[in-house]
Amino acid sequence: MKSTEIKTKTCFVSKDDNGIIHKTVRPNAHLDAEDIKESDDIGFELAGGKHALILYDARPAFTLTNKGMEYLHKHLLSKKRVASAIVSDKPGIRLLGEYFKNSPAGSPPVQVFKTMKEAETWLLSFKTGKPKKEVFVDMKISIKKRTAKEEKVERIKHKEPIHGSLTTCIAKVEVDKKNIVYKRILRDAHVDMPSLKKSFTETLGLLGGEKRLMLYDLRPHFTITDDALEFVVDEIMGRHGIATAVLAKTIGVYLMADYAIKIKKIKSPLKVFTDETAALKWLAKQKN
Repeated sequence: MKSTEIKTKTCFVSKDDNGIIHKTVRPNAHLDAEDIKESDDIGFELAGGKHALILYDARPAFTLTNKGMEYLHKHLLSKKRVASAIVSDKPGIRLLGEYFKNSPAGSPPVQVFKTMKEAETWLLSFKTGKPKKEVFVDMKISIKKRTAKEEKVERIKHKEPIHGSLTTCIAKVEVDKKNIVYKRILRDAHVDMPSLKKSFTETLGLLGGEKRLMLYDLRPHFTITDDALEFVVDEIMGRHGIATAVLAKTIGVYLMADYAIKIKKIKSPLKVFTDETAALKWLAKQKN
């Protein structure tokens, strides 16, 4: 049973009989650092000054500002917390579990779950002093890599700039006169491995194997499966971009970028933007 909910403009905050602080994001909320801090302060007050067990229900759709993302990176590891559980079925948010696996020793644990029951069980295990082992599932697929000779052949074949466009089942692909590739996700597209591989093959038919400056417009609403997300990071962003700029307005895309840079350690530069002009200026500065 929960205590009376305290409502902010972006969140509902309450405490249950087990002392767990529940924070549920409002549907379609747009979160800034101040919004997150407000709900955090309410949660810590409900905890009565004790270190808190916090459960975030992040299943409703929401967006996050750059400052909001920076606040989460810093304060999810605050010593005011015993542990934080996040409930979401969105692959981008589930990457948070992988991201925080690499937190400094002694940091409050953060884990992502698909159901409220799993999250509550895990949090309650801290009250007994025996936290359960994580249940986050690694997202790995086998990717066949081209040989160095095959890569060289592809580069020789496609030295000249390519101009043109095509629309695949999940994205519109355009190449401008500066040879920058724009990949714009189609609104409400569902990206799974069959659709991604089909789109990837069609795009290679236009672009060839030469590495290029890439701009991904991921601002429209879309969904993506875990294995497709892993394929994008490993096979597409990691191997086919001189540098990659991503346009986004949701937390999942920011987490995907963090995952690619800090966990997968992709070799080419990658940065997330909210403004296309700023993204293109950054790409123009990247060395070929």
